[in-house]
Amino acid sequence: MKVISTANQISQAFKNAGRLREILKILVSTGFADFMRRMQLTRFLPESQNEDPTYKNLPLPHRLRIAFEKLGPGFVKLGQLMASRPDLIPEDFVEEFSKLQDQVSTIPFSEIKKVVENELNAPLNALFDSFDEEPLAAASIAQVHSARLKTGEQVAVKIQRPGIDKILHTDISILRGLANLLEKYVPETKPFNPEGLVEEFFHTILFELDFRVEANNIRKIKSQLAHSQKVAIPEVFSKYSTQRLLVLEKFEGIRFSDREAILSKGIDPQSIIETGADAFFQMVMRNGLFHGDLHAGNLFVLPDGRIGIIDFGIVGRLSRKVQDSIISMFIAIMDEDYETLATEYVTLCSPTGDTNIALLQKDLMDTISPYVGLTLGDVNVGKLLLQSTGIAARHNLKVPRELMLLFRAIMTIDGLAKKLDPNFDILQLGNRLAKEVVASRYSKERVTKDLIILARDLQDTLETFPKLLKRFLRKWSQNNFVFEIKNRDAELLPHAILKFTYFWILSCLSLALLTVGILFWQKETEPLFLGFSLWGIICLVSSFYLLGTSLWALRKYKK
Repeated sequence: MKVISTANQISQAFKNAGRLREILKILVSTGFADFMRRMQLTRFLPESQNEDPTYKNLPLPHRLRIAFEKLGPGFVKLGQLMASRPDLIPEDFVEEFSKLQDQVSTIPFSEIKKVVENELNAPLNALFDSFDEEPLAAASIAQVHSARLKTGEQVAVKIQRPGIDKILHTDISILRGLANLLEKYVPETKPFNPEGLVEEFFHTILFELDFRVEANNIRKIKSQLAHSQKVAIPEVFSKYSTQRLLVLEKFEGIRFSDREAILSKGIDPQSIIETGADAFFQMVMRNGLFHGDLHAGNLFVLPDGRIGIIDFGIVGRLSRKVQDSIISMFIAIMDEDYETLATEYVTLCSPTGDTNIALLQKDLMDTISPYVGLTLGDVNVGKLLLQSTGIAARHNLKVPRELMLLFRAIMTIDGLAKKLDPNFDILQLGNRLAKEVVASRYSKERVTKDLIILARDLQDTLETFPKLLKRFLRKWSQNNFVFEIKNRDAELLPHAILKFTYFWILSCLSLALLTVGILFWQKETEPLFLGFSLWGIICLVSSFYLLGTSLWALRKYKK
C-alpha cells in the first residue's frame, strides 16, 4: 500500500510540475517575470520564455486579470473571491477583478450523457422523456441543460464538468505554494494575506463542488420563504440529484435586467424590486441563511408575477449574534449613529492590533454620512458598505467572510435595482425590516427562548463553580491550609471566599426562580396580567433582582 501511495504522490508531483510550468509561462508573458525571479521560480521556466510586449504598458491590475482569465477556472474563481475582499485588496485590483468572467467552452453532449448515466446508473432515455443537447448555460464548474422527466416535469439539469475537481485541487495545491513564496520573498504582499485568501478560496470551492450542499441550501431557503406568495424557489428532484448532478424545477421568465420586457407585461418594476430585496433581507435578518450571488442571471420575473430565484451554490450563514449586529448596523447608518456602527464592527471583527474606536467612528462617518438620505442612481449602498470594511481593516480589524459576502450581495442587488428604478433606496427597505425584526425580539416566543438560554448558561456556571471550589480546597488542604501568596491583599482572601459563597447561593436561588417563572410563563398560569402569568412575572422579577444583588455585591468587592 505504501508503494502505491508513494507512486501516486510522485505521479501527482509530475502533474503539478507540468501545470506549474504552464502557470509560470502565462505569468511571465503577462509581465510578472520580476515576481518569478524574486520568488526563485525561474528554474521552472524555459530560457526562451519572455514577456509579451502586448501587455507591457498595461496597468498591473489589468495584466493580472488577463493572466487569471488565461489560467482557467481556478484562478478566475480566486480572482472573483479577491474582488469581494476590498478590506484586503487595493481598490484598483478589486475593480479589475470584478470584470473577471468564466471563459469556458461547452462540454460535448456525449460527455454530458456519460456523466448523467454514470451518476444515476441508468440510460439517459430511461430517466428523461427528453434532454436538450444544447446547453442553457456553461460555466467553469458546471453546465446546465433543459430536460423533461418521465413524469412530465420540465427541469434544469446541472452537470459538473468532468475532471473539474481534480483541476481545481491541483491549482489550489500550486496556489498554496505560490502564496507561501509570495509572503516569504515579496514582503509587500503580506498585508493582502495571500495564504489566508487561498485557504478561504479552498473552503469556498469545496462546497461549490458538492451539489448536495447546494440542494440542501435550496430546501432550507425554500422552507424559510414558504410563507411568501411572491417568491418562488425551485423544487429539488432528490431522486435524480447526486454530488455531481443537480436536477431542479425549471423557471421560464424574464431576466431581472430586462426592464423593457418587464414593462411590456404591465409589471411595476418598483414592486418587483421591493419584493426581491425584501426576500433577501428576510433571509439575512430573520433566517440567517442568504443567497450570496443574486445577479441578473439568477433572478426571473415569472409569468404569474412571482420572482424566481435560482443558483444557490454560494450562500452566507449568519449566527444570531451576527444577525443582531447587522440589524444594529443598518439602524445605526440610517440614524447616523456612527459610534454604534464602530462598536458593532469591533464586536464582529477579529482584532489584528490595537483599534482606536474614536478614529474608526470618524472615518466611518466621513465615508458614509454624505450619502445617507440620497436616492440618486449613482449611490450604491453596497459599495459604501464594502468601503466601510476597508476602513475597518485599516483600523486593525479582520472582517469575517460572511459579512463581506453580505455587503457584496447588497452591492449587486442595489446595482441591479437601480437599473429598474434609479431612485430605489435599498437602505430604507433594509432599515424598515431591521426595525420590524427588533420589535419581534420582544414577542413572547422570543423572550421565552432568551430566558431559557439565560437559565441554561446560568445553570452551567453554577454547576462549574462547586467543582472549581472543590479543586481549590483540595489543593489548599494538601498545603496544610497555608497560602503561599505574595500579594498585599492576601489577608482579604477569607472575605473573598465568603463573598463568592454569598454570590453562589443567591445565584442558585435566582436560577430556581427563573426556572419556575419560565414554567408559569409558558403555561400561562392564572391570574393573568396583560395576558401574562402574574406568578411568572413575580418569579422572573425576583430572579433578576437576586441576580442583580449578587452581581452588585461582587462589583462592590472588586472596588
